[in-house]
Amino acid sequence: MIAVAGGLLLVIAIVGLAELARLTVFAIAGLIAFGVVVFLIFRVWAKRKTKTIFGFYVAANDVLTDVDGSRYHFEVADVIRRGEQVIRSMPDAPPLCRFALGALHFSVNDYNAAAEHLMLAAEEEVLKDSQLVLPSRPLRRYVKRLRQIEKRPRLYAKINAAIASLEMMHRERGARLLSESHEQLTRMVEAYESEVSEQNRTRRPQFSISTGSSLKSIAVQPTISEVLNDIYQEEPEAS
Repeated sequence: MIAVAGGLLLVIAIVGLAELARLTVFAIAGLIAFGVVVFLIFRVWAKRKTKTIFGFYVAANDVLTDVDGSRYHFEVADVIRRGEQVIRSMPDAPPLCRFALGALHFSVNDYNAAAEHLMLAAEEEVLKDSQLVLPSRPLRRYVKRLRQIEKRPRLYAKINAAIASLEMMHRERGARLLSESHEQLTRMVEAYESEVSEQNRTRRPQFSISTGSSLKSIAVQPTISEVLNDIYQEEPEAS
């Protein structure tokens, strides 16, 4: 009887261990599948963000090379907004992104933002060759994708053409646009200071002093003693 009970307990234990092992396998498989899904989602998300950069290059180049100026202002504003999103998504955005965004701001006469981005583009262009710079993961993914695009010029002809055009603008016009932005800002500051000075001058009250009258023409009021003296002198004469 005891042997039968022990056998039953052994069978139950084996079945329980098998069930636990089966559940453990399912749990591990589920965790692995979840990890794979998260990895794929992150990879697609990162690839899409990198793709956004090159889409911004194409759109920015189309605006900056539009000699007819046929685009609406809101179209340019949309491209600028896309560029701002790219800059915010990367702590070390490529200099070409900064230049394209600065040139777009310059095209809509936003000289303050233009000067800021063009100056950062010049600084990052110098730091690009520095060995002390530690690139972020977004920058590494961007450079990796850039090299893939460069190796397939026919497949990515439009992107390569936009990059080449923007790089040429950066070399030939970057310094001039930055200088003109600073000049425009200086003129704006001087005009504002002149306007404020003129407003203060016109608001100041004007007091005119007449020089035609002298001190002798001012009537001096007689004192009380003089008035009484005149009264007493007139009374005897009247009597």
